[in-house]
Amino acid sequence: MSVAMKEQKPAPRPWRMLFPLFAVLALGLAWSAYWIIASSLAQTAVAERRAALAERGQRLDCSEEGWGGFPFRFEFTCADPVLTADAAGTAQASRLRAVAMAYDPWHLLLLVDGPTRLSRSDGAALTLNHDGILASLRFRDQTTPPDVSVEIPKLDIVGWYTADDILIHTRPEADGAMGLALTASRSNYQPEGRPPLTVAAGSLLATLRPDGVLAVANIELQEGPTIYKGQGEVWLDAAHRIAGQLATETNDFDGLMRILEPHLDMTPDQFAGLKAMMGLLGQNSKANLIAQDGALYIGPFKVADLLPLY
Repeated sequence: MSVAMKEQKPAPRPWRMLFPLFAVLALGLAWSAYWIIASSLAQTAVAERRAALAERGQRLDCSEEGWGGFPFRFEFTCADPVLTADAAGTAQASRLRAVAMAYDPWHLLLLVDGPTRLSRSDGAALTLNHDGILASLRFRDQTTPPDVSVEIPKLDIVGWYTADDILIHTRPEADGAMGLALTASRSNYQPEGRPPLTVAAGSLLATLRPDGVLAVANIELQEGPTIYKGQGEVWLDAAHRIAGQLATETNDFDGLMRILEPHLDMTPDQFAGLKAMMGLLGQNSKANLIAQDGALYIGPFKVADLLPLY
């Protein structure tokens, strides 16, 4: 009896071998169905949003556009994008891609290929050459503005400003305010008819309030051993010129004066007076930087005229 039982073999069950294959196929079909449905919903939501913005004079036009990204992404591509805001003007680039991972649709990545051309409604234009701009938008819900991070590498605003790299971060804060952090490396400002003004590293930490006031917690500029920093509040006046006041200080007064001298609208006597006044405070000088009525002052000394930003 025992010998006969040992000779018995279990009945073959081929379905066990096929089960992993069936599971993978079922999972693939379920994921494909999810992607098709979610992609369709995303396209509908984007179309509705573009239509709503167009009614307010804000449009995105493309010479060619399409959707893709299967199986793990939702991807929108736009060739020759032109963003139009009737009140401000247009922004035109070479190519725009918007990408969201299918498993995290609330995190949107934007890639913009340059050059970018900005045109105001009055006809003035500005060309920005740059490597690919990468922007990250992380949405918390449908009513709160997203957390935004933008990297602009190798920026060249033709004939005006260059920077090796610019990083910008914003996030919504309480009472409708917007937190702002910015860093820039190897900035080079080239005013017409004057030598370039170079800043090796610059940073800004501030809050933009709903009333349009920028509360600066810290702004810091560094060129070589010279550091210039400050804090205060600034805004735009009725003529769109910077106004406000920053309490500033430097660790190297002589170095700061050497950097600024070619860029200050001051006579030699006025510049000598400024140096004498500030020199009384030593190398670690402190002074108020005041923008008022279209003019920029260091303490009581007018150092430059301020033009409208737009």
